[in-house]
Amino acid sequence: MTPTITASYAALLTLFLIAMSFYVIITRAKTDTLLGHGESIPMLVAMRRHGNLIEYMPFAILIMALAELLGLGSTWLHVSGIALVAGRLIHPFGVAENSPLVPRVIGVLLTFAAMVIPAIAILFTTLA
Repeated sequence: MTPTITASYAALLTLFLIAMSFYVIITRAKTDTLLGHGESIPMLVAMRRHGNLIEYMPFAILIMALAELLGLGSTWLHVSGIALVAGRLIHPFGVAENSPLVPRVIGVLLTFAAMVIPAIAILFTTLA
């Protein structure tokens, strides 16, 4: 079995990761910040938006791929994948100075849901 469903979400999120990387590069140029955030709030925001994506995306994709390899149904994989993509797209809107907390909370909850679904499926499959 090949994890083709997970691969499609991984590819989509990789494109988003590249876009977020360009966002960091552009912000570095605008703020003339070569290293770290240089005390620049816009640079810190860009770095944390990108950093949060890179902190959660790989593990979420890994757990989804393992669940797919173990036979998790396509419906649950799509629910997880859509939750992951939605969560990662919504979350950055809540990561900024004076931004509303709601997008951040929704983004994190969707991301956690995207990881919990395949994790539980794996536990039921392997411990049963």
